[in-house]
Amino acid sequence: MKKLFILIALFSCLQSFGQVQLKGIIADTSENKKLENAVISFMRLKDSVLTTFTRSKKEGQFNLNVDTGAYIMLITHGNYADLTDQIQVRNNGVQDLGVISLLSKMKILDEVIVRGNRAIFMKGDTTIFTADSFKVAEGANVESLFKKLPGFTVDRNGKITAQGKTVEKLLVDGEEFFGSDPGIATKNLRADIVQHVQVYEGMSDQAKFTGIDDGNSKQTVNLVLKEDKKKGYFGKLEGGGGVREKSHANDNASKGRYYGTAMFNSFKAKRKLSAFLIGSNTGYLDLNWDDASKFGGSEGGRFGMMGGGGGVFMMAGSSFSDASGGGIPVNQNGGVHYSNKFNQTSINLGYKLNQNSAPGNTTVFSKTFTPDSSWVTNSNNDFDSKTLKHSGNFKLETQLDSSNSIIFRTNADFNNTKSTSNYFVENLKEIGGDLINKNSRTNTSDKDQSTFGSNLLWMHKFKKEFRSLSVNTNFNYTKSDADGDLKSNLNFYKNNLIDSVSNIDQRNQTLLNSKSFGTTLSYTEPLAKDVYLELNYGFNKNLSDNVRNVWDKALGNANNSLVDSLSNDFTYNQTSNIPGVGFRYANKKWNISLSTKMAITDYEQKDNSKNKSYDYSFTNHSPSARLTYNITPSKRIGFNYNGNSQAPSLEQLQPIRDNTDPLNEYIGNPNLNPSFDHRFSMNLNSFKMLSERFFMVGLNYGFTQNAFVSLTKIENAVRKTQTVNTNGNNNASLFLSYNKKIKPWDLRLGGNINSNYNRNISYVAGFNGTVSKNINNNYSNSISIEIGKEVDQKYDINIEPRFGYTVSKASVNTNANSNYWTIGGDINGTVYLPKEFEISSDLYFDFRQKDKRFPTNNNFTIWNAELKKWIYKKEFQLKFTVNDILNQKSGYSRNFDDYSLTETYNTILRRHFLLGFVWNFSKTGGQVKN
Repeated sequence: MKKLFILIALFSCLQSFGQVQLKGIIADTSENKKLENAVISFMRLKDSVLTTFTRSKKEGQFNLNVDTGAYIMLITHGNYADLTDQIQVRNNGVQDLGVISLLSKMKILDEVIVRGNRAIFMKGDTTIFTADSFKVAEGANVESLFKKLPGFTVDRNGKITAQGKTVEKLLVDGEEFFGSDPGIATKNLRADIVQHVQVYEGMSDQAKFTGIDDGNSKQTVNLVLKEDKKKGYFGKLEGGGGVREKSHANDNASKGRYYGTAMFNSFKAKRKLSAFLIGSNTGYLDLNWDDASKFGGSEGGRFGMMGGGGGVFMMAGSSFSDASGGGIPVNQNGGVHYSNKFNQTSINLGYKLNQNSAPGNTTVFSKTFTPDSSWVTNSNNDFDSKTLKHSGNFKLETQLDSSNSIIFRTNADFNNTKSTSNYFVENLKEIGGDLINKNSRTNTSDKDQSTFGSNLLWMHKFKKEFRSLSVNTNFNYTKSDADGDLKSNLNFYKNNLIDSVSNIDQRNQTLLNSKSFGTTLSYTEPLAKDVYLELNYGFNKNLSDNVRNVWDKALGNANNSLVDSLSNDFTYNQTSNIPGVGFRYANKKWNISLSTKMAITDYEQKDNSKNKSYDYSFTNHSPSARLTYNITPSKRIGFNYNGNSQAPSLEQLQPIRDNTDPLNEYIGNPNLNPSFDHRFSMNLNSFKMLSERFFMVGLNYGFTQNAFVSLTKIENAVRKTQTVNTNGNNNASLFLSYNKKIKPWDLRLGGNINSNYNRNISYVAGFNGTVSKNINNNYSNSISIEIGKEVDQKYDINIEPRFGYTVSKASVNTNANSNYWTIGGDINGTVYLPKEFEISSDLYFDFRQKDKRFPTNNNFTIWNAELKKWIYKKEFQLKFTVNDILNQKSGYSRNFDDYSLTETYNTILRRHFLLGFVWNFSKTGGQVKN
């Protein structure tokens, strides 16, 4: 009998080994009561086999043991709607599911909460969209899906905005995909493999572990793939070519246009292997929006006002251009990505290669107004740039044991950029038209830059629940070596006759080395139910050295003619000790995180050329607050505040004159103090499933103490600019989005309202030398209406008109002030024809109020169209594309800054015709299909 008892005990131990205890509470939150006798069942996700079940106790509590793995959780109760959800059980001892809310059947007519059928729902701080609820064309990519989601916008450069905030990070199944580059995933992954799109404020790894915000959150989108799409391979091969119109007078249009792209993905459970190749001279880059905007292949730039200090502010609804960037890129790029999970270890690595050449031309006309003068500038620039970039990233995440885990990240970039520029500019007095100066110059540059970064996070959980310790250590290194030549002829005029001449023939070399090391220790302790304390301490060390040497080649041997007034060796070091404390309160309704840090920083500046040093210290508090309140399961309100200090850059500090542009010289200022930014935001999200109604509102406000702004001194139309500190910069914005399904007409109707305000300070000294403070106030308001109608296999059409009004006011001189309306919009659609034909078209237009200071017609309509023919069970596709049918692309842009107005013409790819072929291949879930 004794032996039998031992065998039974041993068998029980073996059964429990490797199992995880799940616990939670079943409740009706609308009635504020716990539910007894609810049945909680767990079925294996892969085959729906029931593994275990239990019933909730009197206070709604339940406990049960399950093996690690993926499950379908089903909760049933006689008076409540069934609830299903997918649960990933991990090997961490105890997994608390928290309070799980059920909806009374009495309210089922008002809100449908059954998880499997929801188009939009919320889970904690995350808004989740069910991809199949938003129809896209067959074979469409993820970017097309985003354009259908309420609260999402994708501009013509591929920049993604979700719920009023720019998406900075895009993940696939919670993992980085090609280094989290949004462009690779959105343009190359197909929409039909996505199950859910999740939107949330992604915190750093350490903040996610502690649960307390550290102020480093980023707007994040996570693509959750369908399980059956993770078993097999899929991809796309596409290529084509054609003819085009001339982009400028000297353009050789006979070269034609071509593009080719290949994307291959092989997924098996947790393993993902992807690769892509792209070659094109049509501006087809497939980079993220930030990289793409640097080249002239992008369309419809949204850049507007130039603010005080030279910053560019995003002005929704105030588009001034039909193109951004300059030049027509010829590019070749490719990459490979691999990620996998082995038991308790996951790895993620990738490599990308990008090569671009972007020759082009830029013509600029501008008027500048200072307190005591005004003048007109005409310039022309022929340029070419070639860039070669290697990028690599690696991530290792492993569970060492039940209490310890680590995350290790590293990345490296190696860049080479070669550029040439032939530039001509003349400045004339606005009244009378007399010449002030003329400048002809040639610049060449060859720059190598390498960056390396690594981060190691160790996390430890104590036996006491929610008590933890973590150490986060990082190291970053940047090296830059730039070598260039400047040859310039600058003539100054008096009564339209040459009064003086300044010639430059010099070689420039800049060597930058920057290293940083930092570590943060964090300890969390539960104080009471749902209340947690975090104590942390950080140490950061930054070491930077910049050597700029300028040789006067006109003096003979370039290596023996150093120009002391333009050369300098400067060292900039920072040492910071950062103690901090944070509190968190979290339950089903509330999630509150409050923290503050005190940064005690010692700054050391050394002018090695003059043997001078500048040492000083600053103490700054960096408070942070995050509050989320779940009003109902379908309505949430949130508030965020972050305060951050920003040190001046080495380039801003180095006391040297940079004459690379003889008409716009920059001088460093070693007396700069750190700035401090305050950022407030509030958002409300609400949705109703039965009516498919989604509403969100976002408010943002920020101001900066000791902001970095420009001090510009002007003499004979030559600007000498220095960065200084000031107070008074602030900004505010409002974003509203509404989307609703009009079921009687099967119509989706929505709208967005954007309102932005920016106040920026700058300083300018006119010809008489008197410095004036300029206050620039920019207001922009826009409203857009979204109308979408689709009939399966017949047509899909979307119309989005936009209306905007912009006001810009400067105090230093009212001649540069402006106020004007804009009308624009997008119309796109697809019609499905017999015999597997499709015709698609998109039309983008922008009209703005006339301004007598800009005589050129700057309205434009860009119309593209495409005819497609599916072949062989829709596995192959032939297509004929016409871009810019009306040939109205001109590369035109119009800008207003503190005291000037500018119109610019960039080389841009105009009307062209392409004949292409597409092969969509796939073998997933055991079936082969396109």
